[in-house]
Amino acid sequence: MAINLMSSRRSIRAYKLDPVPIEKVVRVLEAGRLAPSGANTQPWVYIVVDDGALKCEIRKRCEEADSVFHEEAPDWLKNWLRKEGITTNKRFLTDAPFLVVVAGHVKAPYWLESTWISASYMILLAEEEGLGTLTYTPGDTAVLNKLLGLPPDYRVVVILPIGFPAEKPLPERRPRKPLKHIAFHNRYGIDLL
Repeated sequence: MAINLMSSRRSIRAYKLDPVPIEKVVRVLEAGRLAPSGANTQPWVYIVVDDGALKCEIRKRCEEADSVFHEEAPDWLKNWLRKEGITTNKRFLTDAPFLVVVAGHVKAPYWLESTWISASYMILLAEEEGLGTLTYTPGDTAVLNKLLGLPPDYRVVVILPIGFPAEKPLPERRPRKPLKHIAFHNRYGIDLL
């Protein structure tokens, strides 16, 4: 059941070096392809990267961009990143057997929302396939366009590393806001239940 996948899914930052059958990756892409999109534009493209040298270059560029992002972040975000142990080291970009780079066509209506929905479908199918993944967006995505040969009308939205997890995050979920704090009846502030 989908709610169980949503409940059990965790972000994975450590991957086994074991090969992943390409058929599993194709099923993940199929799930993304089936996502709804505004005006049915389907504005996404997926670049599947398994070339080691290219993954190293992607990692290098992303770590450089994230260094600038971390340095310029407001203090509250710097503190949160430090507390969560999130650094500019993006080892998962080279350790995961595959990277699925998800980009959207910026001139399509609703391109950003639609592309994120597509990525969310892929994340859930990866979980169902027994694969780990993570939504990662580097501090600057423009450097990836040239590296991946993307046309100028496309922008990278997220990189999904895909592989077998080499870590088992605790089963407890991070705290979630109760539904009564985020769902209202007819108007903001009116209890739904």
